[in-house]
Amino acid sequence: MKKEWFIITLFLFFCVDLYSSFISKDSLGKLSSDRYWLKLLHVKNGKSEIDDPNFFLTDKKNFTPLRELNATLSQITDGNDSVYCRYPARIFWLKSKLPKLFKDKNDTTCLKLEETLQKEKPGFVTLVFPAAYINSPASMFGHTFLRIDKDLKTPLIGEAINYAAKTDETNGFIYTYKGLFGGYKGYYSALEYYKKIKEYSAMEQRDMWEYRLNLTNLEIRKMLYHLYELKGIYSDYYFFTKNCSYNLLWLLDISRDNQNLTAGFNYKAIPIDTVRAVERAGFIESFFYRPSKREEMKAILKRVKNIEIIKNFTQTYDLSLLSDLNQTQSADALDLAILTLKHERSKNRLSKDNYIKTLMKLLKVRSKLQKSKPLKIKTPANPLLGHKSAKISFGISSINEYNFEIRPAICDIYDNERGFIPGAYIDFFSLKFKRSKFFSFDFVDVTSLAKRDSFFKPLSWSAKIALDKIHSKDLYFLFSGGVGVSYDFFDSLVFTLLEGGVHLGKDTLGDLGVKAGFIKNYKEVKFGFLFFKKYFTDGVEEHMNELFTTFDISKDIALNLKVSDDKIGRDYTKRALCTLFYYF
Repeated sequence: MKKEWFIITLFLFFCVDLYSSFISKDSLGKLSSDRYWLKLLHVKNGKSEIDDPNFFLTDKKNFTPLRELNATLSQITDGNDSVYCRYPARIFWLKSKLPKLFKDKNDTTCLKLEETLQKEKPGFVTLVFPAAYINSPASMFGHTFLRIDKDLKTPLIGEAINYAAKTDETNGFIYTYKGLFGGYKGYYSALEYYKKIKEYSAMEQRDMWEYRLNLTNLEIRKMLYHLYELKGIYSDYYFFTKNCSYNLLWLLDISRDNQNLTAGFNYKAIPIDTVRAVERAGFIESFFYRPSKREEMKAILKRVKNIEIIKNFTQTYDLSLLSDLNQTQSADALDLAILTLKHERSKNRLSKDNYIKTLMKLLKVRSKLQKSKPLKIKTPANPLLGHKSAKISFGISSINEYNFEIRPAICDIYDNERGFIPGAYIDFFSLKFKRSKFFSFDFVDVTSLAKRDSFFKPLSWSAKIALDKIHSKDLYFLFSGGVGVSYDFFDSLVFTLLEGGVHLGKDTLGDLGVKAGFIKNYKEVKFGFLFFKKYFTDGVEEHMNELFTTFDISKDIALNLKVSDDKIGRDYTKRALCTLFYYF
């Protein structure tokens, strides 16, 4: 051990002596603690968040920014030219800090990288936010990635820069467990943008918001230098913290010297919150809404008259059905059928040969008809206008009850839905107190109320895992779920769910019941009516009728009013409740 420390000490002494001609020992220490150097190493709270030992020139177990800086400088002074391609972002920064170090160096660029950048000519960067996908719990938070463009006229051929966990896991429980506790490795990757559109807009039916960033050519180059040195390098992936959206912030931090976006995300990184952080930092200059294929299909359906013929045609692709339609209606039917066919193929419900054969048949007929009128698709509220994901609530009722709740994420049935997906409600780790005593803790509470219509028939569902008081008395561990239907009623949501649950505590209880409601959201105001009735295996019945309204006082504050009557067994209670919501 003494021998090893002697070698390390000798090495450091040699390095300091070697660098003394252009940097003092004190200056070396200051340089290693420079905020930009720490960003290049993804250092946060004194530790690098990059877990791959291949990223470092020093031993990862004994890593410090100073040792890594010394090792980098040693590579340069030793004439190891491979360091220029391995760490182009480091080299670019060191050139600005230690120009004397490179004075006698002939070529300190990575030729392969520079040729690629010269060929691709990246000139614009866009932050893309695929909105939540209502029928998938894993996608209900949304996602973010970057798009690199040569010009603004051809975004579809841009390059999508993504960060994601590498997994082939199909078991949902294992996927959730590993995702929560860092069981997967996350990597940066590049993919053609049109393929990402296919994945999110067509396969998952998700709207996409594109936020153009005001990065200069130099800032883009610095970001791409760093991305290049992260190729094939992994960090442990955590669903709530070090996820897709959080790790993109490192790239933006590198692009702009004075930015420190990652510092604001220590406990959770909800995708829309990271987009808000990027907006607050002054990166966003404009935005564009790209509707999903489902929105296009819904827009076509609004103007067709023969729904039954259209439905039969999109199921059978029988061209004889078009004989009863005029040319305009036939064009809409074919457009809808082509979109449906592509969706079916994306879900692997059609063989490749059958898909190509049917698609060519439809396109051939469609090419002979007139061009359809532009679709009228209403742009929804920008997600940046929505409330923040964390919430603290404090309420007082007409019977002198005091309620307190804290929720890290993200939106429940009482929150204003502006900027969110209507009918998608998801709570994680929501803690509630009633009468100053612990009342419940929701590990996860998801409700997906996807609207059905004459063409689309999604199911609505709910799932909940929680510690909860049964009959407002005893604490039980709860597993519950439900399934039902939801419909659009004059731009409002009406729904009904059949729900059941198992409660584990001092004994085991089961329940079965029905939940229904009506919800209307209009700009800053939301109101609704909720009803549920449950039958428990201990013979107790519970039911509730509730009328509520929520209106925004500001972007971060809302007021919720409820009037309800509850019945638990023979106990009957009427109450009015006033609750203040604070979002942060």
